[in-house]
Amino acid sequence: MFKNINPNFAIILSTLLWGTWWFPLRLLNESANNNAIPLTLSFLIAGLFLLCFSLKNIHLLSKRNIMLTLVAATMGAAAMCLYNEGLLRGNVARILIFFYLTAVWSTIIEIVFLKVPLTVSRALSITAGFIGLFIITGLDKGNFLPNSLADIFGILSGLLWSICASLIRVNEELDVNFGTSIFILMGGVFVLIATLLPDGQIISGFNSQILFQTYLIILAFAFIWLLPGYWLITYGQDQVDPGRAGILLMFEVVIGIISAYLIANELISIRELLGALFILSAPLVELYSSRKVN
Repeated sequence: MFKNINPNFAIILSTLLWGTWWFPLRLLNESANNNAIPLTLSFLIAGLFLLCFSLKNIHLLSKRNIMLTLVAATMGAAAMCLYNEGLLRGNVARILIFFYLTAVWSTIIEIVFLKVPLTVSRALSITAGFIGLFIITGLDKGNFLPNSLADIFGILSGLLWSICASLIRVNEELDVNFGTSIFILMGGVFVLIATLLPDGQIISGFNSQILFQTYLIILAFAFIWLLPGYWLITYGQDQVDPGRAGILLMFEVVIGIISAYLIANELISIRELLGALFILSAPLVELYSSRKVN
C-alpha cells in the first residue's frame, strides 16, 4: 500500500489519523441518527477493498500465521469497538489518556506470559501508569474505579489493544495487507455487536434517507481514516520495537487533545493533565533504562 515507507514514519503518520479519528466517527454517528449501519458499511468497504489485494498471497500464509492474525484481529477489533464507544460517549482527552495505558498492559503481558524479567525500570513504568490512572479517577477522593462507562471503555480498549499488539509482534510471518483487511472486517462485526451495549448505537430504522445523508462520510471514513490508519499502525508495530512505538504513538494524544479543543471546544482539566503526564511517562521510563543498559 505504501511501498518502502519507514516504519517509524508510518507510526507517526498514523497518529494524525488516530488523533482526529473521533471527528468523522461522531459526525457519522450524528448524521446517521445513532444508527450503526453506516459505520459498519465504512468498515466493510475498507476491509473488502484491501482484502481483494491480499487474497493473491493467501496461499503463501501458514496456518499459524492465519490463526495468529485472526486472534490479533479479534482483539484489535474489540479494542477499537470499545474505543469508538468511549469517544462517542465521553471526553476525547480522557479516552485517549486511558487508552494509552497500553504501555502498562503490554509490560505486564510480557512479564506474565512472555517471561520477560521484572526489572526496576519495568516496575517503575507500571507504577507510573497506575498512579496516573488513580489521579484521574480520583483516588484522593476515595475513587479507585472510573466513574463512567466511557472511561471504562477507554481503559478496556487499551488492554485489548496491548494484547493485539503483542500478537502482532510474535507473528513473524505477518502479511500486513491480509492482517489489516481482517482487522477492519472484524471491526465491522464488532460495530454490530456493540449495539447490544447499554445506550449504544441501533440497527433498526436504517433507510435510504440515512444512506443518502451519510454516504460521503462513509467513504471518507473508510478511505481516509480506516484503511490508512489501520495499515500504517499494523505495518509500524510489526517492525518497530514496543518501546519506540509507544513513544511515537504519544503524538496521537497531543493531536487528539488539540483537535478536540479546536473543533469540539473540549478542555482537559488539571487533574487529567497530571494523570496524563504519569501515564505517558510509563514507556519513557523503560525505554530510557533499556538504552542506559545497552
